Amino acid sequence: MPIIQEPFSRVAVDIVGPLPRPSATGKRYILTIVDYATRYPEAVALANIQADTVADALLRVFTRVGFPREILSDQGTQFTAELTQQLWRLCGVRALHSAPYHPQTNGLCERFNGTLKQLIRAFVHENRDWEKYLPHLLFAYREVPQESTGYSPFELLYGRQVRGPLDLVRAQWEGAPEEDGVPVVEYVLKLRERLAELQGFVQENMETAQAQQKAWYDRAACSRSFCVGQKVLVLKPQRQNKLQAAWQGPYKVVTQLGDTTYVVVSCADTRIQRTFHVNMLKAFHERPETVDAICAPAAEEMEPFPLEELPGAAKQPSGVDQVQLGEELGPEKQAQARQLLLAYPGVFLALPGYTDQAIHQVDTPGQRPLRQPAYRLPEAVRESMRAEIREMLELGVIEPSASPWASPVVLVPKKDGTTRFCVDYRRINDCTITDAYPMPRVDELLDQISGGHFLTTVDLCKGYWQIPLAEEATPKSAFITPFVLYQFRV
Repeated sequence: MPIIQEPFSRVAVDIVGPLPRPSATGKRYILTIVDYATRYPEAVALANIQADTVADALLRVFTRVGFPREILSDQGTQFTAELTQQLWRLCGVRALHSAPYHPQTNGLCERFNGTLKQLIRAFVHENRDWEKYLPHLLFAYREVPQESTGYSPFELLYGRQVRGPLDLVRAQWEGAPEEDGVPVVEYVLKLRERLAELQGFVQENMETAQAQQKAWYDRAACSRSFCVGQKVLVLKPQRQNKLQAAWQGPYKVVTQLGDTTYVVVSCADTRIQRTFHVNMLKAFHERPETVDAICAPAAEEMEPFPLEELPGAAKQPSGVDQVQLGEELGPEKQAQARQLLLAYPGVFLALPGYTDQAIHQVDTPGQRPLRQPAYRLPEAVRESMRAEIREMLELGVIEPSASPWASPVVLVPKKDGTTRFCVDYRRINDCTITDAYPMPRVDELLDQISGGHFLTTVDLCKGYWQIPLAEEATPKSAFITPFVLYQFRV
């Protein structure tokens, strides 16, 4: 990073928030600006982070310190919007953006954000309005000497020590006499000499600080490079859950754009090329072929027991052909897996089973039958509802009803464009006595499987349709449609 000598020639900007507790005026965000030459910070409270709001706040700051030549920011939409880019072009500002998932590029502003959050946290803890005291926090930060420069931001910007609260207290204690005034010309000349002297000291201190920071960062760093055609793994910065793999692949290196930039393609799909920094890549090592051997004791013979199925289950073809096997499996292992699936075709039926080990009871003691009218149904989804009803009738899930109970139907659109058939049972649920059955805790389940190498999950096909309803609970499940009144059997 080059050392900037001219104040407010290059600045770094960032957004802090949303803060957990808004200010008295409802503001949850803070726009932070830090000058590279003097480390002088600015902070503006914002109600939102839209492009026009951020642009207005930046203009208010630049009217006091002047327009910079370069602005470094992340790739947030408020900084990459067309409005912001047009403002930079009109003001002659060159926009610089940090690399995705690499906040170290804007480390100056990120470090100030951490300090500012610590200062604000003290005021929020005491139930104070942090926006009101934000200028006081900035004053305290500006009068403290920086480790990298050796001087305070106030002194580097103004060429003198600004009188702060401690200076006022000291003057009051010592009772120092007032100094005589200095002519303007003499003051300006001394100020220029002072700033020139400080600039030389700051450059020396910055070079020393950068050398120390580089030595500290390079302690555990190592040089990495990949050859064209080599297989690598790609780091996924954001994961949907903790169990998702952090490294994906393998990918194949296609081109090397520079010392630290590579173009890779997926081994499964070579049509899409992606560019990554070397920090996002690591070498992929293929495992040697292994021979699986299974030693199992003789199993005890078990008496066969019948499995009941819903009506129409015999018409449903086996779903073994629809099972997708991983591409990383070789032809031999895929054949072994397919043979295992064919040995248990009943497990992969697309239709649900039917258990006789439990029944579902709906206890509503003393409750009169609840009858609600059907919701208004658009003409565009009527045929979809008829298709859902026909399917449930064929499966034996529902049957025509003459129950005094009636709950309305809701069709919820799904991501794939189809609709999900739902019944609004909220009024019945309000008067139903629920069972206090112990449910497993997610964190305990994660602890149990944390040491495993392979995880197996069981996903029931329409699990709600596999438990029969009690005879007295069947009328309570009745739902009304614009056509006929039905009730569930399961």
